[in-house]
Amino acid sequence: MFALCVIVLFCWASVSHSAPTPCENLIRPVESLSFHDVKGSWALVSVSAADPNYLEKQKLSDSGRAFFANYTDRPEISFTRISNVGDSCQYMRTNITLEGSGFVDPQLNITMTLLRRSCPDCIVVRLDKIPGQPLRLYLFSRRRAVEAKEMEEFKAQAECLSLSEHHVMDPTKELCPEQISRHAAAPTEATTEAQKCRPCKFDMHVLGRSVLGPPLSSEQRRNIIC
Repeated sequence: MFALCVIVLFCWASVSHSAPTPCENLIRPVESLSFHDVKGSWALVSVSAADPNYLEKQKLSDSGRAFFANYTDRPEISFTRISNVGDSCQYMRTNITLEGSGFVDPQLNITMTLLRRSCPDCIVVRLDKIPGQPLRLYLFSRRRAVEAKEMEEFKAQAECLSLSEHHVMDPTKELCPEQISRHAAAPTEATTEAQKCRPCKFDMHVLGRSVLGPPLSSEQRRNIIC
C-alpha cells in the first residue's frame, strides 16, 4: 500500500511539473507562420502597453489599421501602419522579414511575434525592442470589433506580459484607405483622403522608437507615404 501511494504521488508530481501554466498557454507563439496568414488589411481593435503615455497618444487616433503586402519575389514584406488622427490619415511603411513565429524589422531592431488566439479572424502581435521585455500587444481583426470572450482573452494575454494598461478602439470611427492614389486623373475618394493628409509627424512610437531618436535614413524617408 505504501509503495502504491509513493507511485501515485510520483506520477502526480511529474504531471504537475510538466503541465503548462495558463499564462504559458496564453502567450505561446503561433507555429508555421507564413505571409498568407497575415496578408491584407487588419483593423486595430485594442492595444496594451507598458507605458501609459503611449496609450494616451493612441487615444488621439480615431482608428487604426495594419496592411501587409508583398509586391516582389523577395522575402521582405511591406508593413504599413495607418492611423486616422483628427481628419488626417497618417501612413508609416517599413519592410519586415518573416522569421519564425513573427517578423523582424532589421532597421529599427524591432521584433513582432504573433501569439496564439481563439479568435479565428484575429492576429495578436507582441512587439519587443529588447528580447523578453515586451513593449506593446496589439489585437487586430478583419472585423472592427470582437466578441466579449475574445477581448477577455486578449486582456489576459496582456496581463501575462505585465501590460496592464489597455485601450479599445471605437469601431464606429472611419478607417483610412489602405493606400493613397497619387496619379489619379480625376478626384476620387482616395485623392480626397490624400488632400486631408498633413505631413507626417514621424511618430515612431508605434514601431518602438522615440520621436527624439536618431534621424531617419534616406530609405526610411522614401517609405513615408503621407
